[in-house]
Amino acid sequence: MGDAHLQSGGTGGSRLRAPAAHRAVSALACPVLGFFVARLVLRLLPGIPAPVAYAVCLAVAVALGWRAWSARIDLGTTSLRVHNTLASTTVRRIDVRRVSSGGRLEWSRDDGRPVRLPSEALRGAWWTLGTGRAAYALNRERLESWARLARVDVDPEAA
Repeated sequence: MGDAHLQSGGTGGSRLRAPAAHRAVSALACPVLGFFVARLVLRLLPGIPAPVAYAVCLAVAVALGWRAWSARIDLGTTSLRVHNTLASTTVRRIDVRRVSSGGRLEWSRDDGRPVRLPSEALRGAWWTLGTGRAAYALNRERLESWARLARVDVDPEAA
């Protein structure tokens, strides 16, 4: 079966995820926050019809909730794809420099500038109060080993 936060795909790639309970709380909090944002919008802009404000805010909140639930890192053969709540980014395997203990993936752009990309699958949010620490550490180790394999020069004649 394996760990619930580490799923292996059929193409040899892997999927790194935060623990399901953490993703569920994040996903369920989005519509609640959407409700309060709608209330704030109605208070600041009283001319907007209430059903429209609630519908728009709830639609955006549900979309963000789905993204929070499906936050992950997909490890492919030549690149990885980081899916966070707000954005997704693709990074080539050879560009990955390191994975920090703070849950940030460090990589270099084509122009050589270093980039630090936080990932929800590598470090728990403040509200988790340190629960799931082992799952996040396993995700970081798995990503480090995946990135390290790109830097290993394998001699084809040695096999």
